[in-house]
Amino acid sequence: MKTALILPPTASSFRLIAGVPLIKRTALSALRCGLRVVALGHESADRLRALFAADQRTRAVEVVSDSAAVSGADITVVPSDCLLTPATLERVSTSPLNGRPLLFTAGSDTRIGVCRAGMLEGINLGGLTVGGAEKLWAELRARGAERIALDGEICARITDERSVELAETTLCERLRADSAASDGPLAHHIDRRISLRISRWLVRHTHLRPNHITFIGTCVGLLAAGLLSVGTYWSGLAGSLLFLCTTIIDGCDGEVARLKFLESSFGQKFDVITDNVVHGAIFAGLAVGLYHQYPGGHYLLLLGILLGGFTCTTLVTYFFLVRRPGFASSGGTPVSWRGKARRWLLHGFEALMNRDFAYLLVVLAVMQRLYWFVWGTAFGTYVFAILLVWVYRWRDAA
Repeated sequence: MKTALILPPTASSFRLIAGVPLIKRTALSALRCGLRVVALGHESADRLRALFAADQRTRAVEVVSDSAAVSGADITVVPSDCLLTPATLERVSTSPLNGRPLLFTAGSDTRIGVCRAGMLEGINLGGLTVGGAEKLWAELRARGAERIALDGEICARITDERSVELAETTLCERLRADSAASDGPLAHHIDRRISLRISRWLVRHTHLRPNHITFIGTCVGLLAAGLLSVGTYWSGLAGSLLFLCTTIIDGCDGEVARLKFLESSFGQKFDVITDNVVHGAIFAGLAVGLYHQYPGGHYLLLLGILLGGFTCTTLVTYFFLVRRPGFASSGGTPVSWRGKARRWLLHGFEALMNRDFAYLLVVLAVMQRLYWFVWGTAFGTYVFAILLVWVYRWRDAA
């Protein structure tokens, strides 16, 4: 089994990066890649054991004082004061050795080494101290190690508070880039910038878990629906602005989960379900508010039509996007016109489901045209559900 060997801790190894001690973050990244994790403890062995034992996710990490525990395995050697992501570690640990060690560098600085246990013969890993990484890299270079640049990867040495700030900024920028494909333009350029600032503050200064944040966002969304149901101009404007705040908070739960390695299947489903609850409440609040404004209209009947269509859409999206994750993107790159058309339609559905409609709601509230939104969604939800089922049945028939 491949092994990640974490070198003896330095003073920076226990610095908090986005709310997680750096050396624990390294261990979590390695575990996520399916690696066996061994940490050289030395003088900090007891502290490391306590740190890893306090979290169920890292209890499998072995803390040792010599290299005997890693003999016979392919080894990815990581300094304890180096920030890296699971994606970086995955790329490094799967690199072919071709009979000699590999040294992954950023600029002129070696950050990670990969070797086989036999390549470490004669190197006293048990005697490595705080400066042991440089000594180990020098030994491996003397044994013909090949250098590979870590271009475009997150792998930064943490030395002081400024490097911590830069590391957290880099992690947030990567999260924003990774979410660009699923976010709408406004959500990407506005919401994510705000939500990532909030998420960064939350992981630094609170112990809130992602599901706590989801619950808070749900409460704010339901309050927005209550304001919309009042039926006055100012309550409609306040409700739409509060709903916009909800969409920003909605991004924080996933960001905190990824920053702190707290993603879970339950959390994903909880997020999807509460999003649908809030959206249903918003639509109902809009219809009730319009009924209060125009008692002679047909907005109560329209509310029933809207909630029926929303229920159909919720069931369809839950089945395809939650119960069958990855189904939308399965099948590789489309080559036929049917495949390309299906992919184009799916992108269109993603655009309809993103959070940018919150901005439209604010604009319509300012213009006193919220009824446009209610009429459009009342019948558009049925069309959306029917087309989504048709696209997936089209895929199965292809």
